[in-house]
Amino acid sequence: MNVITSRLPAERRLPRIGLLNGALGVALVGAGVGSYFVVAGTGATTAPPRTATVQRGVVLSTTSATGTLQAARALNVGFTNAGTITEIDVKPGERVKRGEILGRVDPTSAEQSLRQAVAALANAQAQYKQTLTGETAQQRRQDALSEKQAKQTLANAKAAQKQDARQSAASVAQATNALRTDQGQEKVDLYQQTKDRATYPTEDAANAAIASDKAQLAGDQAKQQTDSQHEFDLQAQENSDNNQLSADQTSLAAAQAARDNTAVTQYTNAVASDKDAIAADQAALNSLSKTLNADSYAISQDNDKLSADQTALTALQNDVAKIRTDEAKIASDRQSLTNAKLSAAATAARDGQTVTADRLSLTSAVAAVAVKQAPPTAAALASARANIVGAQVNLATAQKAVDDTALRAPIAGTVATLNGTVGAAQAGGGNSAVSSSSSSGSSGGGASGLVTLTGISGMQLVAGFAETDTAKLRVGQAATVTVDALPTTELAAHIVAVDGTATSSSGVVTYNVTFALDRSEPGLRPGMTANVDVVVGEADNVLHVPTAAVSGSGSNASVTVLRNGKQVRVPVVAGLAGDSSTVILSGLTNGEAVVLPSINLTGSSSSSSSQNSGFGGRFGGGFGGATVIQKGG
Repeated sequence: MNVITSRLPAERRLPRIGLLNGALGVALVGAGVGSYFVVAGTGATTAPPRTATVQRGVVLSTTSATGTLQAARALNVGFTNAGTITEIDVKPGERVKRGEILGRVDPTSAEQSLRQAVAALANAQAQYKQTLTGETAQQRRQDALSEKQAKQTLANAKAAQKQDARQSAASVAQATNALRTDQGQEKVDLYQQTKDRATYPTEDAANAAIASDKAQLAGDQAKQQTDSQHEFDLQAQENSDNNQLSADQTSLAAAQAARDNTAVTQYTNAVASDKDAIAADQAALNSLSKTLNADSYAISQDNDKLSADQTALTALQNDVAKIRTDEAKIASDRQSLTNAKLSAAATAARDGQTVTADRLSLTSAVAAVAVKQAPPTAAALASARANIVGAQVNLATAQKAVDDTALRAPIAGTVATLNGTVGAAQAGGGNSAVSSSSSSGSSGGGASGLVTLTGISGMQLVAGFAETDTAKLRVGQAATVTVDALPTTELAAHIVAVDGTATSSSGVVTYNVTFALDRSEPGLRPGMTANVDVVVGEADNVLHVPTAAVSGSGSNASVTVLRNGKQVRVPVVAGLAGDSSTVILSGLTNGEAVVLPSINLTGSSSSSSSQNSGFGGRFGGGFGGATVIQKGG
């Protein structure tokens, strides 16, 4: 029996945690105010730090919500986990009692897990027995072999360290040589660039010269074309003159034959004139031939000049490309050298760590053998017993999973509908309350459970919980309900349904949880506002400190401890964070004094008052919602 159930009366009442927290909060406020005025009255310049003592006890974590009482509504009752239905034990119209079996799903998987949990418990018990009896002769031989293997592993690591050092040195030397070679090539290419720039200092100058060469070539080619056309025209003129001479000679011969002296004289002069014209044509053609030869020579010179300038430009461009390639190679070589050095350093560090780790492993192996062959210590026995406890917890969990294969009525009522058949797959999800808008005897329009119960007696409370808190709630969990109209009355209740659909209001997401009151009171009425507290976390017989004293969480947590009058920051491992205290798994001992954040009563902000110095439960922070039950020791 745990602390929670031991404190519950027969009707499953839970302590009204809020009242206790309120009293604690008022006491703490009074103590803080009193201390403030005492210090202020004495005129002391420095107030002593607030402290709390590390104590052993029980830490409870609770979640609370406010809802409205309702008359009992229909309820969809479903299996916690999915499975195949093997049995249905009720039929529509049948009246069932709370706890009565409604149906079953195939327990094969759950029973397998249960068998594994039983085996794990047996193994933990065997380990405990072995811890008590010590090692066998075979285990001692295995210990000797482990020591030998650890020594060999260390020797191999040292040999690998030397081999890696040689390889790293060779890689660095190779990268250094490559860098020097490429730097030498860059110097050669830079010298070649200096020589090539003797003709043209830049590519732009070479391009300008090439453009000028092309313009000169185009001009000379145009002149050659013009002169060639002129030659063609002169040749045509010469042909025309030759044709005219032939015609005039024919006419002269005819005139001579006819003894026409006038015609003879005319054509004789014409022939002479034709010959003069032909001679002039020939002289012009001879002169033009020289001009064309000069044109061809000029074009040849232009082409040679253009080719030379293009070669110079190509040389400049090749020089730039080579130098860029050299620079890229040098950059790559430098990176390779850096990488080789980094790799060498990393390899050396890794090998050093490996050697150190293997040396430690050898030391650990020797120490482990000594420990294993020594009589069992109290810590070893405690650890073995803890393993048994853990295995027992797992066994209880597995047993609950098997138990959950039988669906039981969470509350008395009448079976309205069945939503499954034997052999069919049934989805998990547990129970859900039917909307009040659904008609009586219906399944609520889309029930996912196996059975819909109606005709439920008693009162129910529907309260919306934050989505982070809803994940901690389960059907059947006990709760304490207080009604504003009956402030001195506490009512035991239990969860019968957790909605799977969220409700959002002003950006706040909540899930409705339905509680069935285990008993009623004459003054209860539907619509009344009620508060409900549910314990969702418990740690028994643990060291704990006020939550305000802890910074961080888990293995990253720390507290400030008062030692010899000095404040020392101590790393700790924090466990369950209750609403007023936090479990400390390691780092502190029982009875130590931890420093609490200071409280600024003037209203000005302090380094931690707004974060950690709240006064409880519904008062706003560090001491609220959960109960810490102190135990001796």
